[in-house]
Amino acid sequence: MSNIQKDIIFPIDTKDDYLQVFKTIYYHLYSNSNVSRAEILIKDISKVLLYCLSVQESVGKEKSPDKILDYLKTSYPNIDVFFSPFELDDNHIKYIIENLSQVNIKDAPAHIIGDAFQTLVGPNLRGDKGQFFTPKSVVTSLIKILSPKSQDVICDPACGTGGFLIESITQILNQDKKYTGRLVGIEKDDFLSSTANAILEIYTRDNFKVLNENSLDIENPSIKSLLGTIDVIVTNPPFGAKIGIKDKDILKKFDFGYSWIFNKEKNCYSKTKQILKEQSPQILFLELCIKLLKDGGRAAIVLPEGIFGNKSLGFIWDYMRDKVKILAMIDCPRTLFQPSTDVKTNILVFQKEKSFKNDFKVSVAIHCGHDKRGRLVDNNGNKIKDDFIDIGNSYPIENGIWKEANIKDKYYLVPRYSISSNNWRDENKFDFPVNGFISIKELIQQDELQIKKGNEVGSEAYGTGVIPFIRTSDLNNLEINYDPTKSVSQDVYTKYAKLQNIKENDILMVADGRYRIGKTSMILNGMTECVVQSHVKIIKVLNAKTFSSFELLYILNQKQIIEQIRSLIFIQSTLGSIGNRLNELLLPIPVKNEKWNNQINDFAITLQERNKLLHKLNKLSYEYEL
Repeated sequence: MSNIQKDIIFPIDTKDDYLQVFKTIYYHLYSNSNVSRAEILIKDISKVLLYCLSVQESVGKEKSPDKILDYLKTSYPNIDVFFSPFELDDNHIKYIIENLSQVNIKDAPAHIIGDAFQTLVGPNLRGDKGQFFTPKSVVTSLIKILSPKSQDVICDPACGTGGFLIESITQILNQDKKYTGRLVGIEKDDFLSSTANAILEIYTRDNFKVLNENSLDIENPSIKSLLGTIDVIVTNPPFGAKIGIKDKDILKKFDFGYSWIFNKEKNCYSKTKQILKEQSPQILFLELCIKLLKDGGRAAIVLPEGIFGNKSLGFIWDYMRDKVKILAMIDCPRTLFQPSTDVKTNILVFQKEKSFKNDFKVSVAIHCGHDKRGRLVDNNGNKIKDDFIDIGNSYPIENGIWKEANIKDKYYLVPRYSISSNNWRDENKFDFPVNGFISIKELIQQDELQIKKGNEVGSEAYGTGVIPFIRTSDLNNLEINYDPTKSVSQDVYTKYAKLQNIKENDILMVADGRYRIGKTSMILNGMTECVVQSHVKIIKVLNAKTFSSFELLYILNQKQIIEQIRSLIFIQSTLGSIGNRLNELLLPIPVKNEKWNNQINDFAITLQERNKLLHKLNKLSYEYEL
């Protein structure tokens, strides 16, 4: 029988130590047992762990699985449904007992054990109904921001396996050493609610309840009794286009279950009497949080970015202005829930109080501790940065991590866009002397710039000729590297040539898409005969009073400008667009001294020489079909 004693240094007393014990057990069973499904392994390990923590006498390795189940069913009748027969065989059940016994798990603080086990459970369980488990650093950060007190009633109406609840009581116990409030979890999924119940039993026998109910069924007596009673809510509700709520009995109980129309005279949305055919669950959950909170109660909720910037959802913010005070918004990287989902999310923190103001704090997270593939280290073996650690630790101090919000449009509250424009006017952030700033809009108004969008030719035009059709994927590293298989015919080119009027030194910028928005390249010698895709903006310098084409291209690729462009992008679900917000882009006006002129001259020569070399290489290539 394998034994983890070789892998553990005694004594162990921290959460990370116990997490390593649980990981060792989990991965041994995953690789060597008769079971490989994560949820089954977690369920069986949970049973044995709960048994080992509960028995008064020393845990005997000879205990049979049937006797363990009998003991658990007697001791925990409220989660009897969780104690179905073991699917692991007897030897592997004994393996778990043996390894838990030798690290003296019974004498460990319950909140350390519960927190460690929850850390194992979250990443290894994946929901199939819009549930995406929240990364640990985000959980920790949100609880620090909400700062629940020892007497608070804390609720997660979409609790999954209870991660937010576990972290809440962990932070309280680390500070106050006692918790006199109550943890309330609500979870529709049978397995997840049972797992949450088991973990909370491991964690604490008192002060909690997990309801296996539909949170949105607010006429259910169990849910109805909670309305207006909660001090703190922290939740990551299910979201997705495929799981819309269609039950009219539920929709009619929510204001967001009805159609809203925009009243131009009042400049706001008004609720109609028309019940919707369907509503996204995350929108209903947002209203549910307000209904559950008592006056003065606080909430943090993870929401898709669409809610923050889709004009058709502006009614949400009109409703919120009458109900709550926003405390903070966090802009999340789109990698946050990858690889499970590519949906871009943000976090809203608010208080139930009729004093909506625009003086809340905003923070922007670029990194979340893993990449889009879920890897924790980069290609060089370095640990990927996690901005949520500093975000949670520093709230609400304005220290560069947190900034004051500046709302320009009451229906467009994307957090990174809501940062004051003064943050983009720092002359010291550039590696060249700056003599003020100018916006794209001002350059257009002064007839120095013209911006067009490209056109779609239709996939049936692909491969019909040799004229390049330049798409978003073709712009990379300041180079246009088009795909010959997408080239179009002379007729297609003639159709769009006058409309696009591509000239040498025009700048192309990706305006729509998934990841590449803001990428730029330049039309150079020998490249003017082409057609540009609709997702690409064509930027023409009409006169070089402020910027030449090469100067503008150089500035558009400065780190500070790329960060600013990011703040102007709106991501609806997984697709992003910069739209007319590009006009707001603030560009530094360089002091045109000798150093600057030499810098731009070197930049231009580099691009032109590379273009010449690429033309030579292209002449050597020959395309053929297999």
